[in-house]
Amino acid sequence: KCLSVCSQRGAASSSMKKPFPVLTNCDIDPSTDHGKSALEKGQQLQNQLRQLTEICHQGGGPKGLERHTKVNKKVFVRERIANILDPGTEFWELGTTSGLGLEYGDVPCGGSVTGVGTINGTQVMIMANDGTVKGGTFYPITITKQLRIQEIAAQNRLPTLQIVDTGGAFLPLQADIFLRGGRGFANQALMSAQGIQQVALVSGLCTAGGAYAPTMSDVAIITHKIGNIYLGGPPLVKAATGEVISGEELGGATMHCSVSGITDHFAQDEAESFEITRDVIASLNLGDSGHILDNSDPPLYNSEDLLQYSGAGHLDKEQVYSVISRIVDSSRMLEFKKLFGGNLICGFAYLMGNMVGIVANAGPITGADAQKGGHFVQLCDNRDIPIIFLQNSDGKTSELSSDPVVLKERAKFIQCLSVVRVPKVTLNMTGAFGDENYTMCGPSFQPRFYLMWPGARMHPSDPAIVQAAAIEAESAARAAAELAAKQPPPQTADAKKKKPPRKPLSQFKFEAGSAPWAASRGVCDEMIDPVKTRHVLARAVQISMLNHVPLR
Repeated sequence: KCLSVCSQRGAASSSMKKPFPVLTNCDIDPSTDHGKSALEKGQQLQNQLRQLTEICHQGGGPKGLERHTKVNKKVFVRERIANILDPGTEFWELGTTSGLGLEYGDVPCGGSVTGVGTINGTQVMIMANDGTVKGGTFYPITITKQLRIQEIAAQNRLPTLQIVDTGGAFLPLQADIFLRGGRGFANQALMSAQGIQQVALVSGLCTAGGAYAPTMSDVAIITHKIGNIYLGGPPLVKAATGEVISGEELGGATMHCSVSGITDHFAQDEAESFEITRDVIASLNLGDSGHILDNSDPPLYNSEDLLQYSGAGHLDKEQVYSVISRIVDSSRMLEFKKLFGGNLICGFAYLMGNMVGIVANAGPITGADAQKGGHFVQLCDNRDIPIIFLQNSDGKTSELSSDPVVLKERAKFIQCLSVVRVPKVTLNMTGAFGDENYTMCGPSFQPRFYLMWPGARMHPSDPAIVQAAAIEAESAARAAAELAAKQPPPQTADAKKKKPPRKPLSQFKFEAGSAPWAASRGVCDEMIDPVKTRHVLARAVQISMLNHVPLR
């Protein structure tokens, strides 16, 4: 009888009407010039993202890979990660295209591969040095990326695995590395004290500052004849004392496992080190994280259409509804204060089975928009619902900036979103300008993840003001050049000896404020393919709520 009743209830619940109304759809007509241009632009941006990703996945290039695998007899960093993760599970990489187009050259992936993966059912933050990129040397961007990854791990209480293979800091830039790099070691101690376990796998050199990564960890594994840990290597010992000593004798696996006690587990080879690492993660007693996302209620509309929206520039309000309808479950959302505050869309929806609050702008934030936004994020906080911000600025922030009432309401909105206790995730779809970097939860307001579409932009000022300043600067430079051309250059003995132009250090040049520029400098956590928006946002929300302490 009980089984019969339960089956009847199950049938009734499955036949119940799904909550929330279906969102309207407003396609961009592909037959129009605007539609064709938007699709073409979206495809170009997608191809650019794929090219940059492929370059970073190649690490130090063919020569670096050959030296790493054939000469040094090591496993490539991405293969190491794949061998440690549970078979068939996803590695969500973060900061993939960091390190390109920098003032001191190109450092693919910032010299380290980072992201979240599943090991024995547990979600783990992984930071792995890429030994093919400058021998795993730390650059300023490496430190920037490491500190941000540690911040994400701390916010989401994810145990951290460091796969160490580094020669230490890049000495010509050590002034930009030394103090900030030390913060990474402090973070290890602080997270460990909070119960966020720190595990290190020594799969190469740990020289100079790199020696502290395994030393500051709760558990360290080291691979025989591959892993070495020392502040100064054999060449430095010989220079200082005249003693000739091998790397294994000075800081190899046998020495550190049997004499110093720095490392806790001895691995005969890399294959064994992967198995030991998996066992160590299992011993953390964290249980199964439940990594499966529920995709049983997909959107009613094709996610491939997001490619066209990503190339359209600013999206109007109807188009924002269409984007949301291609992200949330069954394309359903309960909109909040629909008739109040015309430029801000707020509503509740399900995203792969998890309820979320959505805040999306379709223009500058007015006073009414700010009131609505502040009220909505407070409701999300009260109901323990994570919030997704969708940035979509039209670049006209200055029109309302002089209105004191609007500024006051925006400040209230900013205060509300700053103090909410629920996780926040932000996606910059088209742009964020001026104080919309504040009202729409930009990087300064600690979203758990800050993501960007490839065509998105971010700038602290109104684009019109920036463009006017650029035109003025260009005009002044042109006038100065014309004046200099009228004056004959002074004749000197060295005047005839013209030095050849210096070869650029980087093969990339990204526009300041663009998504590739922000991703290369670690301003955003990842540039994402618009077609994959639903899955990426669901993954971000899932990780954010994994260890979230319920507020009710």
